[in-house]
Amino acid sequence: MLNNELHFLLLKAFNHSNNLIIQQVYDLDLLPGQPKILEYLLEHDGTIAKNISHDHVLDKSTITSLLTRMEKQNLIVRKNQINDKRAYSIYLTEKGKESAQKVKQICGHVDDIAFKNISSEDKQQFLQTLNIIIKNLREENFQ
Repeated sequence: MLNNELHFLLLKAFNHSNNLIIQQVYDLDLLPGQPKILEYLLEHDGTIAKNISHDHVLDKSTITSLLTRMEKQNLIVRKNQINDKRAYSIYLTEKGKESAQKVKQICGHVDDIAFKNISSEDKQQFLQTLNIIIKNLREENFQ
């Protein structure tokens, strides 16, 4: 039964969650992939593209393309790093911060929908277990 297969359930949950998020961020004029970068930058403003790529499991060319578009939309600015002129740090602009806050609210609302009728204890246990699963898969991926 596919409903007892982790890979199937993760994909199914992601698709339902992602569809709800996409429906709500559509009015923000964001491309797929941009909302999660904005939300990430809220917590990691000034990070480098490599960190975004690693944390979002996206390839470098995809990140570069998304960041280029986001810079043209005035959502981010890139600044050269002092110690490495080839690398740059990525910062949210005021417009980017506003969009990121809206994305965070939308994603929080979708999370609330997902955890409806689930106790706080079960929610925390689920998130802890899911983080272990992600860690296990990431470690296997880098062997």
